[in-house]
Amino acid sequence: PQTEALLAVSQRLAQALGGELRLLHVASPASLIKHHPETQHEQEEPGGQDNEHRLLREAVARARDAGIEATGVLVEGPPAKTILSQAENLPAEMIIMGSHGFGATLSLILGSVSKKVLKNARCPVLLVPVRATQK
Repeated sequence: PQTEALLAVSQRLAQALGGELRLLHVASPASLIKHHPETQHEQEEPGGQDNEHRLLREAVARARDAGIEATGVLVEGPPAKTILSQAENLPAEMIIMGSHGFGATLSLILGSVSKKVLKNARCPVLLVPVRATQK
């Protein structure tokens, strides 16, 4: 559901602006979030990385089916730093990302990915509140 909402917003913008999509999924090291109660619902399935690859391929295929030039990449690393370096390397004209809103406790431990990206990005950043889109 979260990915679907984010993909829908990204596709609408790409279509409206005649842009391309470069879909990025950053798999954070599991030890950082694995045992935190606020992220228990985000546990990887067995073969989790294979599942992430499959979901990314499906998202790219849906964008292409909508007539949008799209590519996808799955990388592991610190989320904010990885997003920023990938955006810099493209170079991206805009970063569109979901804001999960895990809460103050997890943000104190890990820091807010969206906050770090907003502070350090060299291009505009659009945050999609994924919890709001699930209603």
